Amino acid sequence: MLEKETFKTVVKNTPLVSIDLCIVWDGKILLGKRKNDPLKGVFFTPGGRILKNEAHIDCLNRLASSELGLIVGDIKQPELMGVWDHFYENSIFGEGFSTHYVNLPHCIHYNQRPEILPDDQHDTLEWFDLNKVANDNNFHKYLQSYASWIISRKPQ
Repeated sequence: MLEKETFKTVVKNTPLVSIDLCIVWDGKILLGKRKNDPLKGVFFTPGGRILKNEAHIDCLNRLASSELGLIVGDIKQPELMGVWDHFYENSIFGEGFSTHYVNLPHCIHYNQRPEILPDDQHDTLEWFDLNKVANDNNFHKYLQSYASWIISRKPQ
């Protein structure tokens, strides 16, 4: 992990590479109400940045474990949804500068409702109907795009 001032410089001057976890079960997607910026108070997929010298699949498993309580063995055939740019006017450090993520979202389909454990990064974790998320402008535009992408494909 980087010291706060070093990380602040990185966020201010470079894109961050991140992974979002699109956990899907029974036509629903798991969303968390975020406690920190850039999307504080907004429902979005769990996720986070890839750390230096961390393979993306190791990051995926770390995030699943730390944010959802899912054990590594529970992750079955995560499907890379492509490479997506996310641009935010603010950052974890407030309104002083923007955040740019180069995001590698992964879709993970479960046949049974996974046992999810709450974490300290979300006020709540809830399941939302994919069709509602895709078509309701109250959801963030990037989240609507994820839901539309998932709906357009069949589970692997």
